[in-house]
Amino acid sequence: MAKYKIAIFDLDGVIFSKPWHSDSKEVAVSSWDVLFKDLGMYDLHERLKRMFIEKRFKSYMDWTDAACCLLKANGLDKKTFEQIIERRPFITGAKETLKVLNHNEIVTGIVSGSFERLALRLKRETGVNHALTHCRLSFNGKTGLLQNWKLFGTDWGDKVKFAKYIADLYKVSLDETAYVGDDVNDIPVFKRVGLSIAFNADKKEVKEAAQVVIKKKDLREVLPYLGLKQSEA
Repeated sequence: MAKYKIAIFDLDGVIFSKPWHSDSKEVAVSSWDVLFKDLGMYDLHERLKRMFIEKRFKSYMDWTDAACCLLKANGLDKKTFEQIIERRPFITGAKETLKVLNHNEIVTGIVSGSFERLALRLKRETGVNHALTHCRLSFNGKTGLLQNWKLFGTDWGDKVKFAKYIADLYKVSLDETAYVGDDVNDIPVFKRVGLSIAFNADKKEVKEAAQVVIKKKDLREVLPYLGLKQSEA
């Protein structure tokens, strides 16, 4: 029998493979990095990242707004963006894990600083119940170029707020909620949920903040901690 009623996951590094390792204690590697790298603009992304680390932005929201301004100025188009999103590989066992959770009527959620388009792909392919993400890009219907964007506070400390939002929808406490994350921006929510799992985590401080650390890069490894059998995957 499942021990938890809700299972919430980070997106990049947990559901989708982490693109590469980073030693940074201030920022996580994500689909933002992939996008800028594939566009040949990674030096600009690194400059903004340094500015954030040096606290030259008031918040991570200001940082990602500046990143979106750069994407628009450099002519990001919808087709290119969607191709990059569609190429993001699932981590081993991700789809199978979500299938088991759905089968056992465990509410599944995503709270992430990534792109809404990536979460919509996940919902389409797996049926995850809730996907709350940081960045929604909108493109011009005629030119296909990036036109505007909407940013939501779903990263860092704000992850706690949205984990609680999902729990409140089902009248479930955070003590009955599990959260699976992989990087420094997941630490605040680790401290508030009933079960915190560091999965695919490289950084010492992330692993020390979690109740459970899973080293094998197969998401099905989380199932026994949720009271479910891997054989169902």
